[in-house]
Amino acid sequence: LKVLQNAATKSLKQAGKTSKSLYLYTWGQYDNPTTFTAWKNAAGFAVQIGSYDSNPAMIAKLELAKGTAGYDIVVPTGGYIPEMVAKGLLLPLDHSKIPNLKGVDPTLLNFPWDKGNKYSVPKDFGTTGFVYDTTVIKKNLVSWQDFADAAKLPQVSGRVSLLDDPDDVLGIPLWIEGVDWNTLDSSKLRKASTWLNKNLASHIKALDSYPGATGGLFNGSYVLSEAWNGDARQAIIKDPKRYKWVVPTPKTEIWVDTWALAKGAKNVNTAHAFINYVLDPNVSANEMEYTGYNTAVANVKNYLPKNTPASDVIFLTADQRKRMVAY
Repeated sequence: LKVLQNAATKSLKQAGKTSKSLYLYTWGQYDNPTTFTAWKNAAGFAVQIGSYDSNPAMIAKLELAKGTAGYDIVVPTGGYIPEMVAKGLLLPLDHSKIPNLKGVDPTLLNFPWDKGNKYSVPKDFGTTGFVYDTTVIKKNLVSWQDFADAAKLPQVSGRVSLLDDPDDVLGIPLWIEGVDWNTLDSSKLRKASTWLNKNLASHIKALDSYPGATGGLFNGSYVLSEAWNGDARQAIIKDPKRYKWVVPTPKTEIWVDTWALAKGAKNVNTAHAFINYVLDPNVSANEMEYTGYNTAVANVKNYLPKNTPASDVIFLTADQRKRMVAY
């Protein structure tokens, strides 16, 4: 905790004049509680946190409040940045106040949705795949087609969850058919929608991003779940022999969640200090142990304990990365 606290103190000093309050709007349980404890010890105040379960919900709240809703920092997924900028919901970042940005893996910067990272810097990145209960599904599943076929099995149908995210759901038939999931071709999108209604809709128990696959698998509601890798990791940690995680072929998603400043933020310097703080390698590793998602900080693996459970679910292989497409 002392190491984290020192990182917070350093970031606060680098930021210049800071306030004694900070308001964060983010996904539920998406940060290690000790990250905030160390910050409170260093800064003398606690970060106030609100949570949401989808990007559209977060955007709708900010839009209704004309930008801020009282929050300083928000955590949108990268593909939503252009929409938020167009709606005037974000402030540009001052990179000079985020010196730890130099330690971020350059392959996780400068995505098409925010060239030059004017409005956002990476928080976490990961992928979309699925996790299944091998005591119920005996077959080895490797592809999105396998996922769809397994959902129809008598012992599986009605015990399947999809992410509560329209892009990830529509991605399944597009990936199966080899169609770019960023396509704007309306005929291909209609075909994908028809496929979902015909092949998956009747077998789905719930659209569930939070608490997601982990909770449903543990209580028996689900035996097959579309999931993000960090959530799937919780099931793997609990029972690695029972649950299996799959990064499916032929294609799937690479997503990047980001730190961004809400329009109307009142604690801008403090917000920059916090973002810089969580990009410190020690803080980054602390976050990763809790969330199960890679933080995009280069060489962060060197700061993790060697016995970190299910680390292979956190760190994507070169072969897996080749098959991933950003939204």
